[in-house]
Amino acid sequence: MRLKFFRFIKILFKKKKIPKILNEYIVIAHDDVDGTVSAALIKRKYKDVYFLPSVPREVIFDLGKLKVENKKIFISDLSPNDDLLNELDKNLSKLIKNNNEIIWIDHHTWSEEAIQIASKYSKLFVERTKSAAEAIAKVLELNDEVSLKLVEIANDADTASYSLEDTIIINRSLRYKARINYIVDALSEGRINDEKILKWAKKEAKNEEKIKEVINTLPVLKTKNGHTYTIIDIRKIKNKLPGSLVAKYASMEKNLDFTVVIYPRLNVSFYAGMNKNINLLPIAKKYNGGGHPFACGCMPKLSFKSKLLVKFLKRYVPKEIKEVINTVNELV
Repeated sequence: MRLKFFRFIKILFKKKKIPKILNEYIVIAHDDVDGTVSAALIKRKYKDVYFLPSVPREVIFDLGKLKVENKKIFISDLSPNDDLLNELDKNLSKLIKNNNEIIWIDHHTWSEEAIQIASKYSKLFVERTKSAAEAIAKVLELNDEVSLKLVEIANDADTASYSLEDTIIINRSLRYKARINYIVDALSEGRINDEKILKWAKKEAKNEEKIKEVINTLPVLKTKNGHTYTIIDIRKIKNKLPGSLVAKYASMEKNLDFTVVIYPRLNVSFYAGMNKNINLLPIAKKYNGGGHPFACGCMPKLSFKSKLLVKFLKRYVPKEIKEVINTVNELV
């Protein structure tokens, strides 16, 4: 019994391993549409690229796991969390000591302290663009037809518009993260309408009806200031559905000002709905998150007890998540 318990604890805190990297260039980018397109643009320019998908809360730790020398490392569509800046300083310092060059290109809102630390070790570009992909195209001077089309797709996704068919197709195909490296390769070569990507998207399109079914079960809530919203807990949805897409359809169908999405990894995202004047970023930043006023999020730090409860009770909402939701209700 004791052996099983320790195995369980080991699985609970299992960390991502990074294989030996032989490529000359390394790209660490967000695993969403914008991050995927960002990686594709860098690969389009430099070819010999190893892509490491990440998320905002983990990027600093992923940097610490890199055991490389004499590499050119790009980081994009990811901004550091302010409560982890000491860790960022330590990990960037180690990479520089091993003769690596770091280029960080982003478009999120950064604190002054984060800028100071990142600037010590990297060529930092924080651009006021709609997407990280647009910032990359600007910095790397990518203006060919394919690159401009990819930027258009990233802008469409990162502003939560999803008005382009290509954006919807790529977003659908990314629902299973095991596909992400193939998609980066295809987009970097200009194969936006790649046969596999279209096939994956078609398969995932069947979920649109399931999204509508989910939306019908969602309650319309009101903040203390009268703004309408709903909470979408992806863990309670039987079929794997993209939170951003469920949020978009929910906002349109129920005329919501914004939505709150709880993901399986217990990160919380906020998406602007029909009211584009709502700024949700201060809420995300309060809990060491980041993003944009219209699409942002955070990953509250869970206590050991909460982690255990979540592991055993799959749909359990820990007190740390409830606190975030209460803050939304009070301040928005």
